[in-house]
Amino acid sequence: MSIARLLFVLILLGLSQPAAAVRCGSKLVNEGDPKAKVLKHCGEPVSVERRTVVRSGVPRLVTRTRGFSDERELLLPTRSFVEVNIEEWTFNFGPRKFMRVIRFENGRVKDIEALSYGYRD
Repeated sequence: MSIARLLFVLILLGLSQPAAAVRCGSKLVNEGDPKAKVLKHCGEPVSVERRTVVRSGVPRLVTRTRGFSDERELLLPTRSFVEVNIEEWTFNFGPRKFMRVIRFENGRVKDIEALSYGYRD
């Protein structure tokens, strides 16, 4: 691979935003962000769905680089179980932007899904 091609690929990687991110105004919400940050930057969602699921495995405390987190990660499937609180917030950013569903697991952004264009209130 030539140096110019390698440089081009590195520039593209540096300019691209994370796969699980959404822009709310001038702020970016990423995977791993807390609900409070999403609420502050994106405002109130048009709908909220809540549920709890039970996953099997051995929970382990995970520390993130952005600070301490009490998020638990499942390591090995065994007879242990852990409850995971899931919330799905739907945002309508208007008729010229895609609606988004932000899924939280235990209070942190886990996934962001794009829907069709929004609607006028």
